[in-house]
Amino acid sequence: MINYDDLGSGLLGGSGEMMGSFASLALLVLMFVVFYFILIRPQRKKDKELKEQMSKLSVGDRVVTIGGLIGFVANIKDDQVTISTSAANTLVTFTKSAIQSVVKRDQLNPDGSVKKVEEPEKTSIFGKKKDKKED
Repeated sequence: MINYDDLGSGLLGGSGEMMGSFASLALLVLMFVVFYFILIRPQRKKDKELKEQMSKLSVGDRVVTIGGLIGFVANIKDDQVTISTSAANTLVTFTKSAIQSVVKRDQLNPDGSVKKVEEPEKTSIFGKKKDKKED
């Protein structure tokens, strides 16, 4: 006959260690999923939008380079973009990868400033309008 008292402690000890390692693995997977949705996914979306803007870049669009230089696109040739940076029409050539943001020509006022876009009405989580607080 088998003595279950002697075997029981060994089986339960092994099972407890297995559950602990499974919990650690589950926590690691959960941390990766949260990391993906908070950091990786938004960055990929932003990169995709910028790549789409670069493919639609045209003369007259306002651009900002990664160095902070602001100007209007004067010429596009392959991977190089020439921008006019000041009232003296200083021309500077950059690669497309050096452009940080693009504002299309139709979104600009005649003076070169960005047109104000009306914001959509704010709603709560449940779809109802938020009441504006009156001060």
